Amino acid sequence: MSSSKPLISASNPVVKSSNDIHALAEFTHGLTYEDLDPRIKLQTQRVLRDTLGTVVAGASLPEIQALANQVETLGGPGASTVIGQSTGTSPRFAALVNGTGGVSLELDEGSQFAINHPSIHIMPAAMALAEENGSTGEEFLAALLAGYEVAVRVGRATKLRDAVHPFGTHAIVGAAAACSRLLGMGASQIGESMALAAGLTIASSQTAANAGASVRNLFTGFTNHNAILAVRLVQAGFTGEPEALGSIFGEVLGENYKPGQTGDLGQVFYIERNYFKLYACSRWNHAPIEAAAAIQSSTDFDPNDVEKVTVWTYDPATRLNWQEPVNGYAAKHSIPYNVAVRIVLGSNDLEAYSDDAVADPQVREMAQRVAIKEDPSFTAMLPDVRPARVEIELSSGEKLQETVERPRGGYDRPLSEDELGNKFRRLAEITLPTESVRELEALLPDLHGQTSLELLGRILRRGGEVQADID
Repeated sequence: MSSSKPLISASNPVVKSSNDIHALAEFTHGLTYEDLDPRIKLQTQRVLRDTLGTVVAGASLPEIQALANQVETLGGPGASTVIGQSTGTSPRFAALVNGTGGVSLELDEGSQFAINHPSIHIMPAAMALAEENGSTGEEFLAALLAGYEVAVRVGRATKLRDAVHPFGTHAIVGAAAACSRLLGMGASQIGESMALAAGLTIASSQTAANAGASVRNLFTGFTNHNAILAVRLVQAGFTGEPEALGSIFGEVLGENYKPGQTGDLGQVFYIERNYFKLYACSRWNHAPIEAAAAIQSSTDFDPNDVEKVTVWTYDPATRLNWQEPVNGYAAKHSIPYNVAVRIVLGSNDLEAYSDDAVADPQVREMAQRVAIKEDPSFTAMLPDVRPARVEIELSSGEKLQETVERPRGGYDRPLSEDELGNKFRRLAEITLPTESVRELEALLPDLHGQTSLELLGRILRRGGEVQADID
């Protein structure tokens, strides 16, 4: 009987990562919100607003509504809000539902440095626990910010295996940091919570996203759910693996873990270097979309004259090469589809991922003509720049080419405040009455002064009915 070499052995030890956990825990414990630069506070509020907008909009989806309606059997009574439910439930169930809904439309903010979407992996858990714990608005915002910075540092240190989707992975460490801070844990217990949470990651498959399986959206929901579970387990006396970051993200889910990404904690806030989305699809599609749009705006060509399209991009964006997405979820993770729908229909908004758009014969035929190739020089530009080059060859033999290095919405090409506000209103009004959306807009800038999240929860639970109660 043959034996295989163990993944982890004396000759192949786990990367030492306990020093990172210690530094991240000390930062989380010591962060003082009132001493922060006003610029950081404002950006934290923007990130919260953007994330909350996607959660509210996602609550309208049939599967999210069906999951939320299982509140009595899966959640039970509690103080935490599930968007659209009139009664509170347990923090873990609220975090599961809201976390899943918030990522389902693919419009939530993200970080190219973490190669992930930190806020949607953290905010639902932090909000649910803050509601149960009676935390102030300032405590909630501080926890969200601390968790965000932790998540980016762990993400920067991690190179995931090709088969692994980023959602449901290293951001759980940031979520656990936020939750343990809200519970008033000391630095030692915060570190224990982060280590234990790392061990509660799930099987996060890239193929699920490419195939359009909605389990992919649950990756984010369970990150929020399991982060709350992790801190409660630490309170119960359970312990995490001491070198969990190096083990889980350097051996199991990742190919290596590069410790030491913590030296700029408290000096650099990566929440300022995030991106906000304009297009309802994976960020890896955004540069190709804008390059194709730039060609369209500069050259008047008929889509029927397109012979072939070549998209040069970076690794890992080359994973999004499926030409025949089976549904809207899959289309959000297909560069061929996103370029094709831009050329044919001229849009990558929510409507571009409807069943009708995905089934459009002209769009599907165009997607078959789109090839994806890696440009090593683009890969070398990561993580600061996420470029793409699109070449459209017409039947006449003419070649049209455009390169976009920095798609809109990033910190280096920011959206205006009007654009961000309009996006929030457009999304929130999918689920809530206009009056409730106005109440949210008025409340969020002053959330730091609220003695609890009670008013926020009441607006989200009862929609337009809450105004009469407030008055």
